[in-house]
Amino acid sequence: MSVEFYNAITWTLAIGVLAAAVFAIVSLLFVVLRWKTPARRKHVRRFLFALVTIPCLIGIQQAIVWFVFLPAIGRQQVEKFEAARAESHSSTSFVGIGDPVPQFSATTADGDQFSINEAAGDVVLINFFATWCGPCRAELPHIEQIWTDRGNDPHFRLLVIGREETNESVVEFRESNGFSFPIAADPDRDIYSLFASELIPRTLVISPGGTIVYSKVGFVDSDLEELNNILDEQLAQFR
Repeated sequence: MSVEFYNAITWTLAIGVLAAAVFAIVSLLFVVLRWKTPARRKHVRRFLFALVTIPCLIGIQQAIVWFVFLPAIGRQQVEKFEAARAESHSSTSFVGIGDPVPQFSATTADGDQFSINEAAGDVVLINFFATWCGPCRAELPHIEQIWTDRGNDPHFRLLVIGREETNESVVEFRESNGFSFPIAADPDRDIYSLFASELIPRTLVISPGGTIVYSKVGFVDSDLEELNNILDEQLAQFR
C-alpha cells in the first residue's frame, strides 16, 4: 500500500466520521424536538446508528494502519535495506557466489595451520570480524553455536579472522567472550584483501569443490536461517 493510497483512505474515513458525527447531532436534535411524537423512534434509531458508525469507521482506519499500512511500509523498508546491502556487498567484494575461493593460509591463535588449499573437499565457513565491530559482536555468538553444532563433523571447517587484529587481541577477545571456535589474526589485511576492500562482518561458505556458495556482508537475524540451510545442504553431500 502506497502512502498516497493510505492517505486517500484515511481522508475518506475521516470525512465519514465527521458526517456520522453531524448526523448524530442532527438526529439527537430531532429526538429532543419530537420526543412527544411517534417520529421520535425513527430519530432515536438514526442517532444510535450514527453513534455505532463512528467507532466502526475509526476501527476500520486503525485496522488498516496496523494490519495493512504498517506491514507494507515495513516490507518496503526491508526491501530497501536489502537492496542497499546487496549494493554494498557487490561494490566492495572481489569475489562472489560461484567464484573459486582465493587461496590463503593462516596460523590460528592455537598455533594450528589453516590452509584453504588443504581444506579442499570439506565445507568451509569463513568469517571476518573486528573486536570493535558491533554487528560482528552480534553475529559471533551465532557462529559459536554453528561451531558447537558442527565442529565434530570431519567435513566441516571454520575459521574466524580478525581483520587488522593482532594474535593477542583475538585471543583476548575469544577468551573474554567464552568462544571456542578457531580464530586467527590478519593484522595487515593480507587475507581480507583477497576477498574485499572494506565492510565487516563478512561471512562466506565454501563448497567442497572450492566454490563460494554463500557470501554476506553485515548481519541481521534473518541471515541465520539461510546460513544454516546452506551449511546443511553442503554437508548433506557426505551422508
